[in-house]
Amino acid sequence: MNMVKKVISMASAAAMACTMVTAAGVTAFDEGTYTGSGTYISTYLKSEYYGKSAFKIKYKYNSLDSDGKYIDNDGVEQSVDYTDTFDFLVFDSNWEGWNPTEVGQAEPTTGVEYTATVSIADIEGELAEGKTPYGINLQTGAIGETSVSIVSLEYVDAVIPGAEVEITGSWVKGTGGTMTVEGSGAYVTTNEYNIDVSQFSVNGFENPTVDVTVEYTTAPNTYVQAELLKSDGDPVVANYPNVDVTGTYTYTTEITEDMTSFVACYDQCTVKAIHIYDNHEGNALNVSGKTANTINANLAPCWNLGNAFDSVDDSGSVGETKWGNPVVTEKLFQAVRDQGFKSVRIPVSYLDMVSSTGDINDDYLDRIQAVVDRAMDCGLYVIINVHHDGSDGVTGKWIDISLDNSSAEFSAVKAKFSAMWTEIAQRFANYNQALLFEGMNEVMLSGKYQRSQFTDDEFENANFNINDLNEAFVNAVRGTGTNDGNDDRCLIIPGYNTDINLTAAGFDEGVFYMPDDTTVNRLILSVHYYDPYDFTLNQYGTSSWDQTTYGETYMAAQLAKVTGEGYPVFIGEYCANFKNNISTVALYNKTLNQKADEVTAVSVSTAYWDNGVIGVNANGSGLIDRRFNVVTTTGSTIIDDIMSVYPTAS
Repeated sequence: MNMVKKVISMASAAAMACTMVTAAGVTAFDEGTYTGSGTYISTYLKSEYYGKSAFKIKYKYNSLDSDGKYIDNDGVEQSVDYTDTFDFLVFDSNWEGWNPTEVGQAEPTTGVEYTATVSIADIEGELAEGKTPYGINLQTGAIGETSVSIVSLEYVDAVIPGAEVEITGSWVKGTGGTMTVEGSGAYVTTNEYNIDVSQFSVNGFENPTVDVTVEYTTAPNTYVQAELLKSDGDPVVANYPNVDVTGTYTYTTEITEDMTSFVACYDQCTVKAIHIYDNHEGNALNVSGKTANTINANLAPCWNLGNAFDSVDDSGSVGETKWGNPVVTEKLFQAVRDQGFKSVRIPVSYLDMVSSTGDINDDYLDRIQAVVDRAMDCGLYVIINVHHDGSDGVTGKWIDISLDNSSAEFSAVKAKFSAMWTEIAQRFANYNQALLFEGMNEVMLSGKYQRSQFTDDEFENANFNINDLNEAFVNAVRGTGTNDGNDDRCLIIPGYNTDINLTAAGFDEGVFYMPDDTTVNRLILSVHYYDPYDFTLNQYGTSSWDQTTYGETYMAAQLAKVTGEGYPVFIGEYCANFKNNISTVALYNKTLNQKADEVTAVSVSTAYWDNGVIGVNANGSGLIDRRFNVVTTTGSTIIDDIMSVYPTAS
């Protein structure tokens, strides 16, 4: 077969330039007719057929050679050999090898369709020991002037178990560098523009994850590219963070199980390592049969994933990254858990992702479920709610408690609300008590923050609407079926604007009450704590905490207003934004947690509001740098004070 090797070695480079076949689908080659020995058909690179186990070729003979002889390239007469009708020739990265794996029939009949399955491992096995397969060429073999047709040529998928991959080296965009796989499991090439990683498998991984560790020697102080790209050039997750730091950091991207390649593009830094692995712990809690008081006690201390799924733009469109935070990964929840937090509250706005009749966009709900799963996998309790759908000033707001309680308009709101919660509850019906639902968040009449701003009729109507929505929420959750997780689930119930004073006033005036529930002892009252506003949330307010007026005594009195109703209390949000006053903020948070922990009548849990905005003077409350999922220096100070109240948490 020297003739064949010579023909292919000369033709291969040109063939590679004009014929590239992808392995993204099933078909490897379309029907074609070929005549004569050594006729080039196609080229397949290893990066393209990776993940496939074999070629399945269907072919037929149109006409046979007339005399059974042919002259090869060296002018030597050869005999036709139909067992060598097709040659699969493997070559290495130096374009050497070209050893054939032959396919054909000893005594073919024209017009008959034949089928052969050819193992890729067998084809590559023809390469000399120690050589690395780079691709496979397909051509006709020793058939003389015979005419053959390929009816179809398909890949046979291989099930390659997922394997962890470590890649190390040093690479800089614009300059280049070398990255090397430690051991095996992937193939890596580099140029000055990117790092190509291919031929890996994450089959069977619960949460396929890629960590890319980089070093910034000079802070770019601008938005830089830090992302993985798919084979079509689209980013796995679009990521251009503002980088204002120096040092070594790790970016985390979760990928899909069908990915076998990506391109790493990280600018203005040195890429030091790439780690492909299954970031899955399997530590989800198994909790059932507990009362609301017990579950609520287990939530403390809690952390809010703020400014993520609650984000909404001026057009009323929701999105995980709308307010500047990156896509959420399990790495973030691991960082939260490792600091001692026992639960996470995941605020969710639906708005343009829910129809007028309450049907939720499937992809959006899939993403919410995936994030819930990632948090629960870390052993955390999780609370999800409906967040900005009723918030004052939000475009697209549809939960409107200013409507007349007896009107058809409000009945439509209630029906949509009920349908939406039914769909959410059905999606999570098999989850145990480690998952909690919170019906609404800060629903209010525009501009009405104090009881003196209402007429009696306005206050009554607003509270009656809240009561009806709370009852619709409970009924929707309990109505998904019998003996599922929703029968046992703890539900968190808000009063007016989740405000302590106005919730207490609603109780006192008999216009607000907790809903009826077919499952006893599973309801938790929700309030928020942002007193005093000028210190906590007002970006133009004071950086000083007036402890004389708003200190320990005031905090205890505020909590007493709502803990006397007999229901456990969930302080679903509290914080004080940073104004170069971190020690004061830390003391404020610690004191509130102390006062909550001292209540004995019922359990009181607290959920810190982290909006992801970091810095000592950021008008933010971020404890964790979500770009890299690491606790900031500011965050460490505040967390230490919170955890000092809960010594078993840390």
